[in-house]
Amino acid sequence: MAETSDFNPHIRNVNSPLETLILQALRRFGDYAPSTASGDTIIMFIEFANQIIDEVRMHPYWDGTEIDYYEHPSEARAIPDNIIVAGLLFHYAMQQASEKFQMYSQSYIRTMNQELWRRLNGGNTKIQMRVMDNGSNPHYVQDAKTSEINGLLADDAKRYQ
Repeated sequence: MAETSDFNPHIRNVNSPLETLILQALRRFGDYAPSTASGDTIIMFIEFANQIIDEVRMHPYWDGTEIDYYEHPSEARAIPDNIIVAGLLFHYAMQQASEKFQMYSQSYIRTMNQELWRRLNGGNTKIQMRVMDNGSNPHYVQDAKTSEINGLLADDAKRYQ
């Protein structure tokens, strides 16, 4: 049985095709009817989506999985749909020199941080500072191994995943 998209439950794969996400972004932006978008507009959104792929690849929370660029709007990529839509809105608002730019930039950054952290960390878990050099006071040195992702002791980290 195919998994459904969290963002688009009517789609039978984990990630939606780019064309669906483009139409959602255009509807949310609200300038015109998304179905009237020209081929040039769709090509521009493919370019925006490829910029988003570059931004995700460089994000510190990305797990390093290789992602190919979009070549056609019918393709889907292993990036959460809500990151793609937020990124398309941000890039489109910036290209249009819209006043909505600030709102969409904040939303894009927050969405990317939240989604990528959740994927990397196995959910929304607590974070603990991790002393990298075992500290200068031998009294506080722990023999237990801590997670490099969230700083929790290995046993605690397993409990939250």
